[in-house]
Amino acid sequence: MPKIAEKQTVLNGRGSIVRFASGTSAGNYVYREWDNSIRNYRTKHILEAQTMDEAILLAPQVAIELAQELATKPTAPTNIDPLNLIAREEKLQRDKERLFRAEQKKDSPKMTIEKAMDDWLKQQQKRVDAGAFAQNSYAHKLNCCKKIKGFLKWKKITMTSQINETSFDDYCIYRLKDTDKRILIQRELSVLGEFIKSYLVKNKYIPARLWLDGQFLPKIEVRQSDRDANPAINPEDWKVIVDYVRDVWRKEAYKPIRHNNNGVMVDRSPEAKSAWFRNMFWHWILVAKNSGMSPEEICKLKWKNVEIVDVGRVSNTKAQEEWEQVMGEAQAEGIDLDIEPPDLKDPSEWATEGTEWGREERLIAYITTMRAKTQDYREIPCNLGYVFKRWRDFVKTQTDRPIKGDDYVFAQLYNEYKQPQQRRIGQHWRAICDYLMSAGKLKGHKFSDRPYTLYSMRSTFIENHILRGTDAYLLARICGNSVATIMQTYERIDIRKRTKELTDIEFGSKKGNPDTISLFDE
Repeated sequence: MPKIAEKQTVLNGRGSIVRFASGTSAGNYVYREWDNSIRNYRTKHILEAQTMDEAILLAPQVAIELAQELATKPTAPTNIDPLNLIAREEKLQRDKERLFRAEQKKDSPKMTIEKAMDDWLKQQQKRVDAGAFAQNSYAHKLNCCKKIKGFLKWKKITMTSQINETSFDDYCIYRLKDTDKRILIQRELSVLGEFIKSYLVKNKYIPARLWLDGQFLPKIEVRQSDRDANPAINPEDWKVIVDYVRDVWRKEAYKPIRHNNNGVMVDRSPEAKSAWFRNMFWHWILVAKNSGMSPEEICKLKWKNVEIVDVGRVSNTKAQEEWEQVMGEAQAEGIDLDIEPPDLKDPSEWATEGTEWGREERLIAYITTMRAKTQDYREIPCNLGYVFKRWRDFVKTQTDRPIKGDDYVFAQLYNEYKQPQQRRIGQHWRAICDYLMSAGKLKGHKFSDRPYTLYSMRSTFIENHILRGTDAYLLARICGNSVATIMQTYERIDIRKRTKELTDIEFGSKKGNPDTISLFDE
């Protein structure tokens, strides 16, 4: 017999409403009456009901329809007992249902949804432990599964056998009551689809036809305004943030700490661990904003993946001073030098020869990294040579241990040189931005009301290059994205910054009317 999930007596005891937890009618509401003549129930499905309350309201109408169906059945021959025919027909139907359930049980073993999802998450955790899957990606799936479990509980679906073609039709409506972030719902549906395909269907907990139908999971339209979760930081706000971190927040770690010692307030020396973390945080955000790497990539970055090259630059002022010094010394010694004064050069040009007048050091960093999402290696050239060099020198002052190539760049010196914790970095970033915003020192992004996040520094890198006119293919390559993703997700530039480019007029230019040469006579 099928298991009953819900039951409610209706019509003064004449019949009852039930919802089965198993069998072919699992998840549906059914009206049934006991018939002593056949010693069995007469039933009728209430297809319009989605809840028990709706089924109770429809019970009178369904009872009348059931009585009419019995009254309109054709009359059996007089020499045959019609009750026997009905009983035999219903017995045959029950036998068919029993065979169907047995076959279904053979192909689709029973499993609770919660246990199935927990087992799937354990498989994902094994991938993390093996290094084939990122911890942050696992945390994302875990959070999505919590939302999915809440929906299934709301739908009163506890067994995998209860899942049918319409089980997830209301998912978008259910989630939109709690959040307006459509892209978040889209990601949850993506995780749900992966769970169904790679676990439920693979282990035959649900029929494969449900997934192959193509319309099993609902779709939600993601608008452009839904993609602004990580707004880029405008130049004014970035200056406020980095100045505060460097000049105020970081230096607080070097101040003595006042504490109560048996009723007497005394100063305690600042903790070296705090000084390390705040210096690390300052350099971490500089790398994030000027390399475009994701937070996960920066936390995993090792010294062997950073190469610094001195490409040099020319200071025209310094070049002129050097020339004048040489000519002055030659003149004082009575030497006539025929050396032309140095030409003015573009300060942004490289001076790799090392013999140029006014050459100064300019350090370029080449970072080799790999995104866990794509598993593709890429190299990022960026102006971070001085930042890495300064950070390396600071680390050397904090420990006697030599720096190794396999050490993390931002390794926790006071925790066995482990990888830095992205979560802790994010918490301090959030606290700093919230403080500066509440103090009225940040304006925020022009086209987004969302707060700045760690990923906002990646968005800033990309938008700055778009404004600068960097080739979209080159930008996509160093960021580890496709060109379509770059333009769809990150292109939220302030068009006023390119007004001159769009409104320039060629004053004094004359429009010519060139003659057209015909190649035929008529």
